[in-house]
Amino acid sequence: MTLSGAKARFQLNATATPTGVNATGPNVVGQGLGSTSFSDADIIYSFTLTATGADDVATLTLSTGAIVKTTGTPDVTRWGSQANDLSAVDFEGVALPTMVTLCGVHINSVDATGFRFLPSSDDIIKLGDGDYVDGGSGNALQTLVGDHAVGVGTVAIYLEGIADSVTITIIGKSS
Repeated sequence: MTLSGAKARFQLNATATPTGVNATGPNVVGQGLGSTSFSDADIIYSFTLTATGADDVATLTLSTGAIVKTTGTPDVTRWGSQANDLSAVDFEGVALPTMVTLCGVHINSVDATGFRFLPSSDDIIKLGDGDYVDGGSGNALQTLVGDHAVGVGTVAIYLEGIADSVTITIIGKSS
């Protein structure tokens, strides 16, 4: 697979209407649409985990993309109706190269009542205090600047309720 146009886009802003004396007009606070590009990224993969029981846990090895069902039997979907392929493959079923550098992570938890995304150490992915916890209906984007070595790091993904699901997209490079 050859990637082009690899990029993370982000925006966080609001329009504030001032109430102060002699203050007029709305003001935009925050940043408009920003982006960062990953020109040498050559790995991207996504998967959806869906809990079949309460407190299901899956562990992702970042360098390979392989997933292990750690607790319970969460369903793993990598593309279409394909399910439970735990091997390290992309959206076409092609084996992923070994990731050396992580560029970004997107977590979509819209269909989860609650989940945790817990890296094995803070130097792998720093989402806040190193742990991303969500009560559902959320998104998180972590974009990493510069070379961020993956090493042998893993991420444990905890799903709280039956039928909770979370979709995760990872982008990185093999060198």
